[in-house]
Amino acid sequence: MNPAIISFLFYTAVLIAIGIWSYRIVEKVPIAKYEDEFYAAGRGLGGIVVALILAGGMASAGTFIAGPGMTYEHGYSWVIINNLQIFMNLMALAPVAIIIGIVARRVNAVSYLDIFKARYQSKSIIVMLAILVAVFLLPYMGAQFVGAARVISQMTGLGFLTSLALGSLVVLVYCILGGMRGTSIATLLQGFVISVGCIILFIGTVNYVGGFANSTRILARLNFDFLSPTKNGMFPAAFAASIACMDAFIIGMPHALLGALTYKNTRALKRGIWMGGILVLIWTLLLCVAGVLGRAIKPDLAISDEISPWLAMNVMPKALGGIVLAGIVAGIQTTVAAMAIVITSSIARNMVREFKPDLSGETMKVLTRLTMSACFIIAISFALFNPPLIQWIIFFSIGGLEAATFGPIFLGLYWKRGTKWGAIASICWGMIIYSLANTFMPKSVLLGTHPFFFSVLSSMLVYVLVSLLTTGPSLDVVQAFWGKKTVAGK
Repeated sequence: MNPAIISFLFYTAVLIAIGIWSYRIVEKVPIAKYEDEFYAAGRGLGGIVVALILAGGMASAGTFIAGPGMTYEHGYSWVIINNLQIFMNLMALAPVAIIIGIVARRVNAVSYLDIFKARYQSKSIIVMLAILVAVFLLPYMGAQFVGAARVISQMTGLGFLTSLALGSLVVLVYCILGGMRGTSIATLLQGFVISVGCIILFIGTVNYVGGFANSTRILARLNFDFLSPTKNGMFPAAFAASIACMDAFIIGMPHALLGALTYKNTRALKRGIWMGGILVLIWTLLLCVAGVLGRAIKPDLAISDEISPWLAMNVMPKALGGIVLAGIVAGIQTTVAAMAIVITSSIARNMVREFKPDLSGETMKVLTRLTMSACFIIAISFALFNPPLIQWIIFFSIGGLEAATFGPIFLGLYWKRGTKWGAIASICWGMIIYSLANTFMPKSVLLGTHPFFFSVLSSMLVYVLVSLLTTGPSLDVVQAFWGKKTVAGK
């Protein structure tokens, strides 16, 4: 058997074992604490795990598959654009994570939408956001499965559908069985494999192509635009700046805030932020540069997104290639697990309880796993379309969620005067403008920026204006978010 397949199967077997072991831990938890354990791992995660959850959750197939695919397609211009995401750990969590963690303990919030519930006390907001989280994250999950399937297909020679089934099975097992506990344990292994794999792939690619000087000469002969920082004007400064904001200021992304709900203490969170930033830098920079160098090695690859797995299987020994591919799949799986937990909590915990608040703990336990299973089925169905470049799907999903939630979460945490009507207006306005910007709005209105940029800025303005015209939040909300009372009530 191919050494690459052997190393990958061993990695897969370990993850399945983690899922079974985590299931046994979760099943021993009293039913009254089940949701706290399943969605937030009992809020006891240390700095290293938080760092890997943050980095792995946000550095998805967009980093491991689509990023190198875009640099293969567009050259060094996309290396510059994509590496603007290295600050996302800092910009996503430093402004809001400590606040969210403190409030989560005060109001017993274990899910993303629990924070919105505590801040705005509005059924309408919870229902709207639960629907939007599902609408935008399910295609995002589908894109992750596409990336994993392409990796496995390159490694094994199996067809896309078979590879898709193999890639989704593992994460389905440890996520559905173990919840956040299984995800956090698996993430420890995956973080190590991702990092080692990225370093090996980069070194192997540089050696194979004969160094940067030789690759630059080859790229210049193929198309000099590959060396242009804007690809000869295809990606102007305004577009690059808007992508930088979308990649870095991902405060509204629900899976980006999981670390804020699960960290053990402030020290663990701070450690997670800076360690996560280092990991994202390593993964993003090395893989994106490898994607460009891959163009000099294999200039006629049919599907650009397949450059990472192609390099892993062709520029280094097979056994090492298996480690690299396991790392790429691991990075994708961490993101899928985080998204599945967020979607499940939004629907099974938050939206359903708005209409059926008296459901028993046992019923919620069954509903949680059924909802998560349904999420996987829908996401895999999206993946069957097998799009050629998944980066645009990822950008669409990120932009949509940011347009809906950036104002309510960011301004809502820092501005006491923000109201539920301001949040509702901001969500609706953001979605309307984002929809128009992606369809009928002239590109001249957007001034060359990504549709997310104008949608977020205008929705924040709407949030402020409507909040000033409506009655402010209750004293209980103000006390919970800005009071001095501790968790123990002292």
